[in-house]
Amino acid sequence: MRFLIAFLMLPTLAWAGDEYAACHFTTECFESESCADTDFGFVVNHNDALGFVLQTDAENIGGLVFDNRFPDETSTLIGATDTAYHMLTIAPDGAARYSVQMQGPMVVSYMGQCEGMN
Repeated sequence: MRFLIAFLMLPTLAWAGDEYAACHFTTECFESESCADTDFGFVVNHNDALGFVLQTDAENIGGLVFDNRFPDETSTLIGATDTAYHMLTIAPDGAARYSVQMQGPMVVSYMGQCEGMN
């Protein structure tokens, strides 16, 4: 809850549609199966109303940004759709982890890199 309060207290930024990062993932882990190579990616855009939008080939996912005003800290983006929760974590060096928890329960995780964070 303190993260949400902190986020709501941030000054309004001019983010509309600006690209924040391009992320590319090379490892995919589905449930308890062994991880495998993959070629998956998406773009993260700033959004005035939501905070951010993940633009994938399948859908756009909007959500909140936590700790994003501190460039030396890890950024965490959390969004939701009707059937899943999405969490993207980006370290200052660009190392990224993306996790999708779906109804079932079922989880898929990705490891990769994001570039161009601004």
